Amino acid sequence: MTIGEQLREIRDSLNLTQKEMCAGVVTESFYSRVENRKSEINIDDLLAILKQNHVSIRDFFGVFDQSMQRSIQYCCIQSAINNRNLAWLKKVQTDEPGFEVELTAIIATLLNKKAHLSDAARRKIKSNFGRLGQWDETALWNMASFMSLYDTNELKILITDIWENRDSINLNNSSTLVALANVMMNYLGRLYQEKALGAVLETIHFIKDLPTNPVIMFQKLVAIYYLALINHDQKRLNLIIQVLQKNGYDNYLVWLPKG
Repeated sequence: MTIGEQLREIRDSLNLTQKEMCAGVVTESFYSRVENRKSEINIDDLLAILKQNHVSIRDFFGVFDQSMQRSIQYCCIQSAINNRNLAWLKKVQTDEPGFEVELTAIIATLLNKKAHLSDAARRKIKSNFGRLGQWDETALWNMASFMSLYDTNELKILITDIWENRDSINLNNSSTLVALANVMMNYLGRLYQEKALGAVLETIHFIKDLPTNPVIMFQKLVAIYYLALINHDQKRLNLIIQVLQKNGYDNYLVWLPKG
């Protein structure tokens, strides 16, 4: 069973055409290629299609084996982190008891807080990381997801290591670049919360110096937002808020500190 085959089965059960199934999310021709295993759909578009057709994530992914479900769930969580979708994460936290501890840590990360977990729970999550100092895509996503497990001094050591090893990180890979940008954006939020303004400015400049790539446009916009916040530039803050609102990124507005 593939994602495309499951989409076709769900669509048939709903008695929908391909055009109706994907309306407003992707083109009919692209959707047709997904069903016929000629193209792969990204997780954001898949979730949007399921949501607009009132298909539960659990029902959709229930047909896949456990390893496949875990892989897909991991991609969904990455997407939610990237889009600051706290509502979805909290829903999964309620619906999937097995992920409750991990999601508690992820949600705390997005709220710029340290997770209130036992030492045993922290160790259990960290035991799945491997060596964080090898900053590949997986390590960076783990860091972006579970920053709340670390205190400020631990974070400084880890982030400094990332900065010093930036040249070894494959920034030509879009997913790796997005993961790195999310690490820095989450770190930025934590620093601002702790009023470490000098470190905030350093992190802003790090994000601004990342390659120009549309996949991290919003992370760069957030960096500019924090700079305007520090400079009390209300005009620029209002402009960024308007851009986010017009493009449907209200999740970021909930998450960002107010000027």
